[in-house]
Amino acid sequence: METFSGKNYRELLSNRAVSVISLTQLVRTLGRSAAWIFIPVYLSLIRGIPYFEIGLLFFGTAMVSLPASIYGGNLIDRIGRRKVGILLPPLLILTYALMSYSAFTHSSLYLLIISFIAIEPLVTIQGIVDNVLITDIVEETKRNDAFSILRIAANLGFSVGPALGGFLAYFNYGYVFAVPAAISLLDFFLFYIYIKEPDHPAGVQGGMSFPSKDHRFIILCIILALIWFVTGQWGTTLTLFWSNFDHLTNRFIGILYGLNGIFVVTMQIPINWLFRHVKDHTRIAIGGAVYAFSFLSLAFFSSTVFLLLDVFFITMGENIISPVAYSMIGKLAPSDKRGQYFGAFQVIVGFTVPFAPLMGTFLLGQFSASVLTFWGIISGIGIIISLMVFIFGKRIHNET
Repeated sequence: METFSGKNYRELLSNRAVSVISLTQLVRTLGRSAAWIFIPVYLSLIRGIPYFEIGLLFFGTAMVSLPASIYGGNLIDRIGRRKVGILLPPLLILTYALMSYSAFTHSSLYLLIISFIAIEPLVTIQGIVDNVLITDIVEETKRNDAFSILRIAANLGFSVGPALGGFLAYFNYGYVFAVPAAISLLDFFLFYIYIKEPDHPAGVQGGMSFPSKDHRFIILCIILALIWFVTGQWGTTLTLFWSNFDHLTNRFIGILYGLNGIFVVTMQIPINWLFRHVKDHTRIAIGGAVYAFSFLSLAFFSSTVFLLLDVFFITMGENIISPVAYSMIGKLAPSDKRGQYFGAFQVIVGFTVPFAPLMGTFLLGQFSASVLTFWGIISGIGIIISLMVFIFGKRIHNET
């Protein structure tokens, strides 16, 4: 079990690769979170796109990323973590720049949509690179702490990004999409200068591989994918609800998402300590239940104080679930196939996650006259999935 030790975190941060990967997580998330949070608002309010079609767009981006996960994971094993990591930022600069151009000129919506869809596969592979690097360079007993550092760094960026996006959106949404383009340039230089290829066994050869015969791994991925289905309402669905039903301003929405980042930064390590003796599957099931009840409460209250408290509890659900999921995958992945395993995990989770905003936006349109029915359905599904995670996770734990 992991322990609550400041020494562990100081030792990890003294590793240059860990500290640089954390910094790249911070700057990437700062830019991307602004675009991710406000593109549904932009499409709805400025371009007049219906809720369900926005949900379909996010569904489509995730579907496109699935084959990229398999190809990218295997590519990482073959040519190296560093090479793949260096190739990605220039492509992201181009896609974000095209989105910004479309918003500034109010030109072709297709250009913006195609560019947005292209971002997801690139971001997915970038995340796999980071997870594999951490698994390569950090010993198993400290990986939960290392993944926690990455989450804290990313959420430092997230605490600023949405608030910045809400401010920039008042001038022009084009600025919201220009920020991640500029930040991707910084990301490139950080990775190019400071990240070296770690020592790891030679990768597999031949065609694209998928660990389909590793049944424990596949079952674990499915369980984790189900709980991600619950957490996926945090984002597109919730942003549209706040904007169109609670009538919150862009600035206040940005502040709420920014608080989420602050709560991750300040509470992730204490949550790790609190759950240090809790089995992984139990921890994930508890986190899912916290999410479910936090969403249900949105049907009853909408005051400023309540929303601040609700964001806190949603974030606690997030902190409980992460980073244990990535650490669990790292424990099962062979050292020479870590890219393949993390890529396969991303495919299985990625196939499930898009259905969350798709379902959420569909239900939001169908039950717009009754927010209690809407959030009641979401919460009920969350409780059922949390129970499934606990029951099946316990079975897997007893068999190992």
